[in-house]
Amino acid sequence: MSTAKLSPLSAQWSMLSLADIDPFPAYEILRERGPVIWDPGMNCWLVLSYELCKEVESDEGTYRIVVADAPPLSFEIKGGKTAVSSLLGDDHTRMRRLYLNLLGPSMMPKYRDEHVLPVINDAIDRFADAGRAELSSQFSEVVPARIMASMFGLPWKDDGLLADIEKWHGDIVTWVGMGYSGEEVTRKAKLASDKLNEVFRPLVLARRDERGDDIISQIWTQAPEYYGPVSVDDVLAIVRGIEIAAGETTTNAIANLFYLFLTNPEIRDAASSDHEAGLNRCVEETLRSLGSVQWRYRVANRDLTLGGAAVKQNDTLCLVNAAANRDPEHYACPHSIDLERKSPADHLAFNVGPRVCLGMWLARLMMRESMKAIMNRVPEVRLDPEEEAPHFRALSHRSYGPLHVVF
Repeated sequence: MSTAKLSPLSAQWSMLSLADIDPFPAYEILRERGPVIWDPGMNCWLVLSYELCKEVESDEGTYRIVVADAPPLSFEIKGGKTAVSSLLGDDHTRMRRLYLNLLGPSMMPKYRDEHVLPVINDAIDRFADAGRAELSSQFSEVVPARIMASMFGLPWKDDGLLADIEKWHGDIVTWVGMGYSGEEVTRKAKLASDKLNEVFRPLVLARRDERGDDIISQIWTQAPEYYGPVSVDDVLAIVRGIEIAAGETTTNAIANLFYLFLTNPEIRDAASSDHEAGLNRCVEETLRSLGSVQWRYRVANRDLTLGGAAVKQNDTLCLVNAAANRDPEHYACPHSIDLERKSPADHLAFNVGPRVCLGMWLARLMMRESMKAIMNRVPEVRLDPEEEAPHFRALSHRSYGPLHVVF
């Protein structure tokens, strides 16, 4: 029998059956089996509890990252071993210092004015006079990639190049979501990685000797102080790590914020009436309730008991952060939008612990400024009732779409 026809209460059911289906009802049924359950299709333990996801993500002594066991091809696909997501121990700590200096809160005003707003306004200029748009393909799927291209010094108005980069990102993100495995997804990810290297390596080489104001130049300038000496391959890996981390996940987050704005009166009223604190709460509640990355992986370093499950050494754990962000043991009314939560940023959308995402300030900035621009420049925007209704698409990295709107 197909696993798609089985109930999540069945031990033979797999989360792989949730592609393009709203996963949250299944997550709640899974909780009836316990906070940690085995998924035979994914060959790993699913961790559904907020507290247990937080515990695992915070303890790299007991739970290592999957890439720690990865073959050389995996590092090659991710751009190299110097990407922050691939480093361990002191190397990882020092690289995070560099990332924090490049992507920390103090840099957001500069990035907002020089990169974020120009790209956002250009995207809206392209459909503002039409009276209608599809906000996924015409906005959320293109804006983050163009912003990153602008920050790296690429020709961000080159639609063909940006479409290629988006596709290559998608192939690599699919490979990551499947735990760096699968013959066909690995082949596509390797090809995508090669293409991205062809785009970025010439820039890395050029900025080594002739510095500008772009991030690649800043990596060359700042890496010796915050991380240590770096080679061309090192800088390429850093660039690739920053570039992909700020792409697909932020694309999904923006689309999910738009979806809630278009369908939830509480979100719409709060964002419209208060572009600062109110909109910030809308952003955090979007990240909590929908997220964009459904899960992360870790591997157990020893035999242990977690949530009543007997986890063996080298077993893989899939931390279902999207389910944890709706854990009724941690949140009151977890499935409801609540803009009055005491700690609105108390969620796992950006992970916790030593691997917390250092692109979170840039992601939040993109979300806020995207929503502000749509509210200011596309008045009375609403879903088009004559077009296909949005649904929660994909599997490991999700967003609502299509987002056909009229205004």
